[in-house]
Amino acid sequence: MTDSSTSTDPDRREKAAHQRPDSVATTQQKWTVEFPYSIAAPSFVLPAGAAENAVFLADRFPEIALLFFEADACLAYTEEDLPFTLADLPVSWHVHMPLDFEWSDGLDAVWRKIDGLIDKATFLSPHAYVLHPPTEPDILVPLAARLRDKGVDPADFLVENIRGYSLPPIWDEMREGGYSACLDIGHIQAYNQFDILDLPDLWCHVQMLHIYGAEKGMQHQSLSEMDKAGQDLLRTLLGNFTGRTLTLELFNEHGLFQSLDLLGQWLSGWGDEQ
Repeated sequence: MTDSSTSTDPDRREKAAHQRPDSVATTQQKWTVEFPYSIAAPSFVLPAGAAENAVFLADRFPEIALLFFEADACLAYTEEDLPFTLADLPVSWHVHMPLDFEWSDGLDAVWRKIDGLIDKATFLSPHAYVLHPPTEPDILVPLAARLRDKGVDPADFLVENIRGYSLPPIWDEMREGGYSACLDIGHIQAYNQFDILDLPDLWCHVQMLHIYGAEKGMQHQSLSEMDKAGQDLLRTLLGNFTGRTLTLELFNEHGLFQSLDLLGQWLSGWGDEQ
């Protein structure tokens, strides 16, 4: 006797084929791919604190991006916000430094905040820190000296291209300071920063990619919103990328897992074309 609920049921097989994976592991299994980099999720996916998000994500992603978006608020975090038990989760970590550093106040003022935030996250042993470019000139090299004095390799600080602050104007300063780079695909497209891809020795220094469908009204869209030009750019970036981490920078559960599924599908298809 054949049970109609078995996997031989065509309807059930069809449903399984369209079922959205809920983790990196199930995505790789579904699309028969193996991601050659760590897939990270941001620590703001659920409408809850960093700790609750981390517990939710730890069984689903191998890496978490701890978002320190507001400097003073994050410096005020207590053990309730970042419990030491987070260090026991089976994930690696990196930190996204705040968006609201007041570089016009001078390096000393900003450094006190960077210094404090590095200390705040030390118990998680983050492997990298994403930094938006200073809005004032001639800061990156002396900042690198401060980092070295603290025992932090500037190569672990990844300078990201953002609106109004691309990487070509500061590339020589980044190289002198010893920084790495984080490329944001949405910013490249939205702000016409394609000249980044012509920088000398670029891919030797890119250690992270921020991936999402598009930036619309300062909001990150799912990969389902990525047009053909965006998919071509993504394929170019991934074809050159030799760094450690690809961060799916989606800040809601639906968009995150939808994008994870699409990433697996696209990589599987691109592999078949080779």
